[in-house]
Amino acid sequence: MIIFLIFLLGLTFGSFANVLIYRIPKKISIIFPWSFCPNCKISIKWYDNIPVLSYILLSGKCRSCKTKISVEYPLVELLSGILAVLCYLKFNIYTMWIFYNFLFVLLVISFIDIKTTEIPDILSYYLIISGIILSVFNPFLGRDIFLRISNSIIGGIVGFLFLWVIEFSSRKIFRKLALGGGDLKLFCAVGTHFGLFSIFKILFYSCVVALVYVLSAGLIKNKKIFGEYIQFAPFVSLGCSFYILTL
Repeated sequence: MIIFLIFLLGLTFGSFANVLIYRIPKKISIIFPWSFCPNCKISIKWYDNIPVLSYILLSGKCRSCKTKISVEYPLVELLSGILAVLCYLKFNIYTMWIFYNFLFVLLVISFIDIKTTEIPDILSYYLIISGIILSVFNPFLGRDIFLRISNSIIGGIVGFLFLWVIEFSSRKIFRKLALGGGDLKLFCAVGTHFGLFSIFKILFYSCVVALVYVLSAGLIKNKKIFGEYIQFAPFVSLGCSFYILTL
């Protein structure tokens, strides 16, 4: 029963994630106005805004203008629900929120990065600050509060500097950007949540997933794609998810 309730709560957060994904890049308030159809701009009734269920009942179309609703909306909601359940199964009901908070925002960042090729600073800064604050309750960062906070801060600094060195070297040697500024801030956030020694493992996992994607996409499309820009945030999200589930 508790797992089902956690899943429903995750779906609800997923609905809010869709609001963030749509509005933050457009610089629209995430509070007002009430949810509306992106096409006809008519407010969505509460019974048409139930996570996943409303999408099914409406056959994936807006009730007012009949425009097709992107499958991204129920997908984000389902992913949010699944992440909540996985965090609950891996940790206890109290500790899980530290990691679900991180993965939830990563989910939002990933979809924004895919759609806009940008990582909003406000979300990265939120993760950096929340990582330091929540480090007090994070048992994986150390035995006592002082060690946890120190590990969080040092991890954040090293996470940023390590990727900065990669980015700086890329500009000097290859005369092109390997990473964006958003990626550096995102890895700073990774460090504040998981500490110094997590950074290299998560970066390794992220790069492996990215490499699998690049090779698979190259084979499917039957062309070279190594010269194209690839958004890194989704791969960082998958790397972090794998790291968390193997803690």
